[in-house]
Amino acid sequence: MLQLTREPVAGKTVLLCIPGTYCSPEVFDYIDEKAFPDLQVVSVSWMTSPGPWDIPTLGRRVAALLRERHLGPALIAGHSTGGPIALAAALADPTLVSGLLLVDTGANTQGHGDIERFIKIIEQGPGLAFFQQLLRRSFHHQPDAALIERMIAYATSVPPEAALQVLTSQVALNLVDVLPTLTMPAMVVHGRYDQARPIAHAELLAERLPHAELRLLDTGHTPMVEAPTAFAQALHDFCTRVGKA
Repeated sequence: MLQLTREPVAGKTVLLCIPGTYCSPEVFDYIDEKAFPDLQVVSVSWMTSPGPWDIPTLGRRVAALLRERHLGPALIAGHSTGGPIALAAALADPTLVSGLLLVDTGANTQGHGDIERFIKIIEQGPGLAFFQQLLRRSFHHQPDAALIERMIAYATSVPPEAALQVLTSQVALNLVDVLPTLTMPAMVVHGRYDQARPIAHAELLAERLPHAELRLLDTGHTPMVEAPTAFAQALHDFCTRVGKA
């Protein structure tokens, strides 16, 4: 079973948040639920959940979670590697997903040049220096040191095999041709200064998803932390389109 950061409550629409590789679900805590009274933010700690950790399997497990816990139709937010997992969940059972919020992610890894280098490092054994480098790359506007420390602590708790499986799976995955089959509303949010994913990845998602809107923010790879107000506006506009505001 996938680990959730909180227990969902009945009567509120779920925004199921799926973070990226080695990324703590805490990044979604920057969403102020007071601004979204009908929404509950529930994050998935998929990297510390039991495997397997390949993207198609994780997508099916997310769909199964929504079905078995009677949480659907839900909104799904996928950040970085969480984006393909969110897309895989929607492909597994579109009836469980009322909308997709895709944050600094892409349908494939073409032009995402550092993944294979990361795989080699993880195979050799990632250490503190690797996680520090990964986090520096994840933010254009660096957050406070306490958050970085907590995110490093989370990353070190992740089994290396989880990262190897998901990144190897991600390199092999290309969802471009199936994106037009996902007809639910989508919001593609991307930081202009993202060092990991080029804007072209976001543009391709917005182009291929039939009902997608692209929103560029003045951030790096993690806009919900770097610009929570601007991110909240994008989320509000997305919820309005879905009819959940």
